[in-house]
Amino acid sequence: MPKYALPEENWSPDLLLAQRVISTPARLAIVGYLYTHGPTLRATLIKQLSLDSSLVGRNLDQLEELGILIGDPPPGERVGRSTRWEVDQEKYSGMAKALYDFLGIDIQQPLPEQGDQDV
Repeated sequence: MPKYALPEENWSPDLLLAQRVISTPARLAIVGYLYTHGPTLRATLIKQLSLDSSLVGRNLDQLEELGILIGDPPPGERVGRSTRWEVDQEKYSGMAKALYDFLGIDIQQPLPEQGDQDV
């Protein structure tokens, strides 16, 4: 794999989390939907995102392992019960800040208008 595609050794845990969350369109869609709409059941995610059931299930489990999602009830109490998924707001904020910092985006400054950009 080319060196430029590998995470840098000095990346923070939050930046590594961002890289893992945005690494697939399904993960990005799931986290984005949950961040925007709040706690949601798996069946709703499948329907609203038009994604395969097994793909959603696998990604929910992986995102929970990464710590960006919280499932209720917790893993040991899920037998026969639907899980309501939500974004861990503290993890999300840290991840977003790390990504903005890495990309050189100042979230305090408004984005330039289309016509104001240098060519």
